[in-house]
Amino acid sequence: MKVKLTEEQHKLMMEFQKRAYSFDWDDNILFMPTKVYLDKRAGKGWVPVSVSTEEFAQIRGDIGKNIRYRDNSVAETFKDFRSYESFINDTKEALRKKSFGPSFDKFKEALINTHDFSIITARGNPPSAIKDSIKLIISTILSDGEMETMENNLGGTSVDQYLSLQDYYPVTSDDFMKEFGIESSATEPEMAKTVALRSFVDRVIGVVGKIKDDPEFTGVSIGYSDDDIDNVEYVEEFIESTLKKLYPDITFLVYDTSDPNKTKKKRIIIKK
Repeated sequence: MKVKLTEEQHKLMMEFQKRAYSFDWDDNILFMPTKVYLDKRAGKGWVPVSVSTEEFAQIRGDIGKNIRYRDNSVAETFKDFRSYESFINDTKEALRKKSFGPSFDKFKEALINTHDFSIITARGNPPSAIKDSIKLIISTILSDGEMETMENNLGGTSVDQYLSLQDYYPVTSDDFMKEFGIESSATEPEMAKTVALRSFVDRVIGVVGKIKDDPEFTGVSIGYSDDDIDNVEYVEEFIESTLKKLYPDITFLVYDTSDPNKTKKKRIIIKK
């Protein structure tokens, strides 16, 4: 549910619309302990195995060969990617272990500077779980100085109001599929992620349109980061074929974080 701001708060919120960010969650913001349940071929039979989301991103193209979904059931394979409680608990565990992903620092920077952002994930957990997990990041990770800077940047808007203005797209959740009228699967989330990105970009541009005549306005850039190379390539093509035609003045930046040590080298800038 979106919140209504006062005119002064709305004016302040406009300032961080100059930069906007869209983040994948798993293995990009946090390395979550959530497991993906599969079967691995063993002789003439199958044995159950569990893998991390990072491992699954690397082997999902092999489904149907020497690995399969647990008992041939996608629902069973991703059974821990649905509930509010599981997401909150796994976030707490990741934060306790400081299991920060390659985009964690950039995400924290976006929060401190109160930039506009969205979370686009293949998960099916409810959007409220993502929002409340970000509250945990703010309350447990930000230093006193960083928290003070964030509050100053909010200019009287509360953290909860700020987070309620952002977008959370778990693209295999019932909420997402009902809102956008599409079917989506955790095994092939690429198309649904572009639907989510289009929705986020449309909203950001709608707000930017209200301030583009401001003499201090210098344009807008929108970043997208993901650790799954298939998602990165699909989104890059979608930006080139669709979003740049709709919004030619926007600078888009796509970050491939599949190799955390080479994130800066895998930045793709899409301009006019």
